[in-house]
Amino acid sequence: MPVASFDLDLEPASLDDAALVADLDLRRNPDADADPARMRHWWARSLAHGPARRLVAKRDGKAIAFAGVGHDHWTDGSKRYGWTRVAIDPQLWTEQRFRELLAGSEDWLRSEGAEAVLLRVDDRFTREVELANRLGYTEGRRARVSELDIAGGREQLMATRERCRKEMAAQRVTMHTLVDDADPDLYKKLYAMTVETEQDIPTTVPLVVLPFEQWMGSWFDDPGVHRDRFWIAREGDDVIGVSVLDYPVARGFPFTNYTATARKARGRGIAKALKYETIAQAADLGFTRIRTQNDGDNAPMLHINDAMGYRPVHYMLELQRDLT
Repeated sequence: MPVASFDLDLEPASLDDAALVADLDLRRNPDADADPARMRHWWARSLAHGPARRLVAKRDGKAIAFAGVGHDHWTDGSKRYGWTRVAIDPQLWTEQRFRELLAGSEDWLRSEGAEAVLLRVDDRFTREVELANRLGYTEGRRARVSELDIAGGREQLMATRERCRKEMAAQRVTMHTLVDDADPDLYKKLYAMTVETEQDIPTTVPLVVLPFEQWMGSWFDDPGVHRDRFWIAREGDDVIGVSVLDYPVARGFPFTNYTATARKARGRGIAKALKYETIAQAADLGFTRIRTQNDGDNAPMLHINDAMGYRPVHYMLELQRDLT
């Protein structure tokens, strides 16, 4: 049954509606990372982490409003956070509509037993941020979205990649893509390393550790992730570093999906060397820019990105409000 709210007819969104919501995001922000195929995968992937509800309102074959809400499987003893995202066509945006969509998400989370909600919003949507603040939301975290001009800095990027290669060779660290690795235990080693390093990411909500098979699907069912563009570093039999870009399928630009170094191998320039490999490969494929997003408290990665020439574009805010 459709879910009605004020003057918009909201109905449950299917995975096929991801393309319409991606188009809505592009109307809201022409510079958005709004690839339909990747959005469909993100929607499907989120269900492995916990329950979610997505509602969409359509008019003339277009999505004019969207509200997504969900939560990870909660850990006993931890605060029960849920998340929400609201999007309204800029020609139809009103405070009342935004309030109603947000209230609907909050009501659903309360019915699930959530104690607090996280609203994720681009800081450039100032009227939404200001309204959320008036409704009692306060900033808990912010992540910096940065962009690298790989066309303008190509010569320097390639020269630095060569220096990094020599530094890694001197340390007897090898770097290559997944397709160039014949280790039958490769993916189990990669899984163990990513599970370890994900625990070091600054976050409000504890990260869910997926079972191996679900982890494989979350990575390699992603249409933007290519095994021949998925870079790893090895030292002997160990996987000690990873860096991978998520590539657009229909539109957009490459976005750093994940970069990390095993705890025992940090401070040796491995993450930097891997990032230069991914950047050089994107340049060879004809892309002119790359974006990345890093939590504001992730000082080591922000330092690497600044040194590489990334420049801030905007911030993604995580606004919080208690529901109890």
